[in-house]
Amino acid sequence: MKTKNLYITVGLLVSTILTTANSAQAAIFTSNVSQNTNPKANIFLNSITQNGKTFSNFSYVNSANILFNTPRTIKPVNEGGASTDKGDNANAPLPTNEEPTGAEIAAYLGNNNLNNIIDTEDTGSFEIDIFFEHKIIKDNSGLDNIFYWERGQNSSIGIQAIDHLGNTIGNFITITKNDLTYANFDINTKEISSAQPVGSVGISLDALGVTSLSGLKLTAHGSYHGPDFKLIARKTTPEPTTVLGLGAVATLAFLRRRQFKFNSVK
Repeated sequence: MKTKNLYITVGLLVSTILTTANSAQAAIFTSNVSQNTNPKANIFLNSITQNGKTFSNFSYVNSANILFNTPRTIKPVNEGGASTDKGDNANAPLPTNEEPTGAEIAAYLGNNNLNNIIDTEDTGSFEIDIFFEHKIIKDNSGLDNIFYWERGQNSSIGIQAIDHLGNTIGNFITITKNDLTYANFDINTKEISSAQPVGSVGISLDALGVTSLSGLKLTAHGSYHGPDFKLIARKTTPEPTTVLGLGAVATLAFLRRRQFKFNSVK
């Protein structure tokens, strides 16, 4: 009877933890940047504020695998896919490239300068796997996990979680211009002739249908109007309640093994 009651207690504990972990997360956030008056200069992301919490524990892109990228064309206009782009007077880790390698894409995404972006021509298509420095794990903070900015607020992009091997997991979702909120700064990059507003949106692991991910598969089609974007993840670690939940599951497994041995002896 005592063992049975302990099973019930552990089961209720795990249920409570899982219910708490499924709390809603908001997509709107504030980008706390170094400056918002010069759209051609460096615009460093210092921190993000969401749901009354400010944080700067970011995990950046550290590698990228280009599965497909529309080849560049010169005439009559450039109809290529994803390229690296930056503010006219902004610093960048490497020179811009209309036909970038995976390493170049990772370098432009892998920093906190929001005036280093990936630019896509209006009719361009791509499929690119990106990986973060750290595994992104669901927690109970009420904060989103992926933070996305789009120059122009006029394009779409497809996003799906991937594991460390690049296998897709969870849900495929599409971020459209209707999902974006003005981020309170504009950028003017080498690919354009005047400043454009930047939109932003937060994406939770719940929305992606996973509890953890190592990276993202990014997809654009010609009908997506060429997303010009930057994205950064929030570095996460399991919270005490998660560890407690894992401990409860381990305890339950131990009790089951112990009961099995006891019954075998009888």
